[in-house]
Order: sequence, then structure tokens, then C-alpha cells
Amino acid sequence: MSKPRKQNGIRYDPRIKLLQVLIIGILVFALTGKKYEILLFLSVFAYGMISGIYKTCFKFLALYTVLFMIAEISPLFISTTIHYFVLCFVTLAFAAINMSRTSEISEVLAALQNMKIPYYINIPLAVILRFFPTLKQDFICIKQGIKTRGIDISFFGFLKHPFKVYEMMLIPMLMRMLCTATELSASVETRGLGVSCKKTSYTEVKFRVLDVFLLIIMIAFYVAIITMKIKNI
Repeated sequence: MSKPRKQNGIRYDPRIKLLQVLIIGILVFALTGKKYEILLFLSVFAYGMISGIYKTCFKFLALYTVLFMIAEISPLFISTTIHYFVLCFVTLAFAAINMSRTSEISEVLAALQNMKIPYYINIPLAVILRFFPTLKQDFICIKQGIKTRGIDISFFGFLKHPFKVYEMMLIPMLMRMLCTATELSASVETRGLGVSCKKTSYTEVKFRVLDVFLLIIMIAFYVAIITMKIKNI
């Protein structure tokens, strides 16, 4: 068995982070209202701080604050779009980034295998978790390639030549997405993850007392929010 890599914050079970992503994905669209939006975001912020991704937490806090302030001074249709679409996806993306950056894929798979989750759920999840970090690196490489061709891809450069920059960014990204998806699918098959047999893992995953404590707090908090919404508190 191999121990998980070290990180700045407290390491807790990846199943808690995955559960938070699932709960947030439902509640941000089900519980309408500024108060509930803020509470859901702060819950993700708290667990992100516990995980030790401090810079990411404050970046998302700044982004959320700016978007919220823009929504407050914008016309009704823009404000509604920001509150019930943009901010919801910001909170959901924050929860997903917390899971992907603080949990290795092997940890997530090992934890789900311990719960006897079917492989046809584990495999797509593993591909998704690997897909977006790879896509981020591809995006950085494409930006560097465009810069070497002497094309300004800054905000003002985009305003001057929007269609040119859009075309040179979009087409390579689509091609890389197709290639990345194919490569990851082939990697999953060659590693035998689709074989229906008992599998072992080099990563040790245990549900500790701290994990139970964090899980109870998280569930209690979300139950309290749902109760507040039902009773219109």
C-alpha cells in the first residue's frame, strides 16, 4: 500500500468531497434565493480551506463577490442570469476543483471500490477527473503557440480581432479534446479497468473518526439549509 501525497490542509476521505459535489449540484439549482446561494458557496469555501487550497479559495471568493456585486447593480434580466446560472456554476466548479486538486484519482477509485460501486460508474468518473486537468495543460500550450505567432490574445487583443482569436483558440481546443478523450479511453481499456473481476489498489483509503465528524457536519448543514427553505426562514 502507498500513502497519499502530502498537502497543506487536512486530508479527509475523497468520498466526502464527491458527496459534496453531488449535493451542491442539486441544491444550487433547487434552492433559489440569495441567502441560500451564499450559504452554499460558504460551505464549499469552508471545506476548501480545510483541504488547504487557500489561494484557490480566495480567488473564488473574489470572483463570487465581484459577480454578486455586478448582479446587484445590473438590470433585472442580467441580475437573474448571474444569480441563477453563473453563480450556481461557480459554486459547483469550486466544489469540483476542491475534489480534483486534493484527491488523487487512485484514491477516489479505491474509495468507491471499497463501497462496491460498479465499475461502469467508476470508469467514467476516472476519465472525467483526468480529462479536465489535461485540458487545462492543452489550453496553456495553445495560448503559448498563438503568442509565438505574434497574435495578441489579451483582452484588448480579443476586442480588436475577436473572430480571429476565437477561431485560433476554438479549433485547436476541439481537436485536443477529441484526442484527449480517445487517449484516456484507450488508457482505461489497456489498464484493464473494465474487466469485471476483483481489483486491488496501491492506495490506502480509510474512513477515520475525522471523516465521520466532517461528514456529519456537512450533512447537518445542508439539512438545515433545506429546512430553512421549506419553512421560509
